[in-house]
Amino acid sequence: MGHFLSKRKTLLFAATLACCASAQAVDVEAAKSLAKRNTCGKCHDPGRDATPFKEIAGRYRDDAQAEAKLVKHLQTNPEVKFLDGTKDEHKTVRTTPANDEAQLKNLVQWVLSH
Repeated sequence: MGHFLSKRKTLLFAATLACCASAQAVDVEAAKSLAKRNTCGKCHDPGRDATPFKEIAGRYRDDAQAEAKLVKHLQTNPEVKFLDGTKDEHKTVRTTPANDEAQLKNLVQWVLSH
């Protein structure tokens, strides 16, 4: 009986890990599509006016609050500084349905994966 319970606990643990991993998996195609619809690459592609995604990912790599900070950033139109020193208001990322936090979090996780 002890062996059965041990196997059962192991299976339960494995199922829990699988569930958690899939809950945090990035839907790359959805993130790319949302970024394209919002023309994020116009500024964030390498060689453009704003910080590239790879640098943003590096900046936030060790920040436990990175996701929350970046989701807020995408919703609040903060003033941003471009690489040439000029400043402007960051565009709000539009989702369908409007203000879909799951889509914003997915986009942020994709950016952070660079």
